[in-house]
Amino acid sequence: MSSRTGSAEKHGRGALSRARILEAALGLVDREGLSALSMRRLGAELGVEAMSLYNHVPSKAAVLDGLQDVILDALPLPCPAPDWVEVLRGAARAFHGALAAHPNALPLFASRPPVTPAALRHVDAALGVLRGAGFGPEACVGAYQALIAFVVGHALASSGSAADASPPRNDALSREELPHLTAVVSGLKGHDARRDFEFGLDALLIGLRARAMAER
Repeated sequence: MSSRTGSAEKHGRGALSRARILEAALGLVDREGLSALSMRRLGAELGVEAMSLYNHVPSKAAVLDGLQDVILDALPLPCPAPDWVEVLRGAARAFHGALAAHPNALPLFASRPPVTPAALRHVDAALGVLRGAGFGPEACVGAYQALIAFVVGHALASSGSAADASPPRNDALSREELPHLTAVVSGLKGHDARRDFEFGLDALLIGLRARAMAER
């Protein structure tokens, strides 16, 4: 390590640590997206050479995994309770809110398995709630996967439209060719992503409650 880098770590911006590196990485991703993240760029953000980062994070993949930890560590762990449906509802809302706060990090949760300490703690806690509700092993996994897929999928769908996407033209729809679509669209008061999320979550939880009763 060069003396310049050592000085930057010790005096310029504070000592490096895994937590500080991940905090800087999340800030960079929030501002510019995952494509902007590299070890060289992250080192520049922290005022050190990229090689200094490897003393705390072994690879870029470890940084990406660590971003999941940073986001999930801010969320409370769900705990088994008699009203387990409301526990899962609260956990789903909190997770959805965290994803909405960091939309550029969404692909990490859509494409990377839960292998980090924080991710595994949340998986374990959610499975504990489902086991307490009476789900067997296979049903626990199925219920958990359904919840995660819904929350992450909705967050992805709500994170913004593609720049080159054609805007909908509901006023140009043909009532003769698309009678049901035009009838529904004409009755809408406006799209509300939060309302859609609550509707879907409620439908999913109603189904899980019925499945839990069948399991017992």
